[in-house]
Amino acid sequence: MKLKTAALFSIIIFSALNAFSLEIKVRLFSNKSLKTVSLKASGGNFKIGKASPREIRLTAEDGEIRVRHDSVSKKLKKAEIRSQCAFSLKAGGRERIYYGKLLVENEGGRLKIVNEISLETYLLSVVAAESRDLANYQAYKAQAVVARTYTLANINRHKPRGYNLCDTTHCQLYNGFSDIKKEIKKAVKETEGEILVYRGKPAWTFYHSICGGVTEDVSNLWQYEKKPYLKSVTDGENGKAYCSGAYGFKWRTKIGLKTFEKFLRRKIISPKEIFKEAKIVSLSPSGRVMEMELVTDGKGKKISGVDFYHITGRDLGWNAIRSTKFRIYLEKKYIVFEGYGYGHGVGLCQHGSDGMAKLGYDYRAILNHYYKNVKMIKLKQL
Repeated sequence: MKLKTAALFSIIIFSALNAFSLEIKVRLFSNKSLKTVSLKASGGNFKIGKASPREIRLTAEDGEIRVRHDSVSKKLKKAEIRSQCAFSLKAGGRERIYYGKLLVENEGGRLKIVNEISLETYLLSVVAAESRDLANYQAYKAQAVVARTYTLANINRHKPRGYNLCDTTHCQLYNGFSDIKKEIKKAVKETEGEILVYRGKPAWTFYHSICGGVTEDVSNLWQYEKKPYLKSVTDGENGKAYCSGAYGFKWRTKIGLKTFEKFLRRKIISPKEIFKEAKIVSLSPSGRVMEMELVTDGKGKKISGVDFYHITGRDLGWNAIRSTKFRIYLEKKYIVFEGYGYGHGVGLCQHGSDGMAKLGYDYRAILNHYYKNVKMIKLKQL
């Protein structure tokens, strides 16, 4: 019975992953409202309908798309643009390099641009963007496996909207193909098809920048997530964290009390309450804030550390409160947050991975350190 179940899982996973290993759909500039973009092929021509232009201009207009190239100007409900070479996409003052196919339509008066591209090519951009602060080759290989696995686990996140993933940290950073280091190209190639699985399925390989000395158990961050392979682990040896050399391992932020109170009134407490004090109510075993209390002259507010971290980041910037591993001090005119790490703390610590690679650990040892009881497989071996 167990053998039949395992075989069935293998068939299901092989079918699903093999399908998605070919092409995935990623929405570009997903957090921008774009009216117009310009495309330019660098070493060949586009293919749009029967035309083969070198340059194309697209504009959202009257519920459709205005397509301009050469002497042509016409409206389409949807546009499919193919390219056999790299091409530049200029939008909102930014220019990025992409490959593959573009699917474009008008969505509520703005351009919805989806890039259809192979998984392994997509990973070149993701690994470059997500590991831009790392320096060691084995850390790049670890990031490649983690990003590939996360892509497959997360593949249906935006399926109802007609694509698989967005290009922001909501999914994974995908900023195009300018300046991809040769070490990253090699790391993606050498790990081609390798993913981490738990009970026959791609693991949710969450990762973050700096853990601050110890990672977090996923259930302490997102209580609905039951992932036994995402346990808290001590990051280091001989009392020194692997990520201790990272800029931002330890941080201190001072916020003016008036500024902080205005922020609280906008986002957390009522507009008329006067802020008095911030207290930490409970900590997780890794030392991260589970719950805190904002004391005011009114009802005040109890809030989870995770919610406070996210609300503060969106309003005051992600460098204000860099993680939930912090303590709070009140000064005469300031509230001071002192903490460790950067990010949510679950799964792979990227700078810890870099530190392990520097000490001579290979990418398999790195992955086994951060993800417990998972198995590495190659898609072609299923």
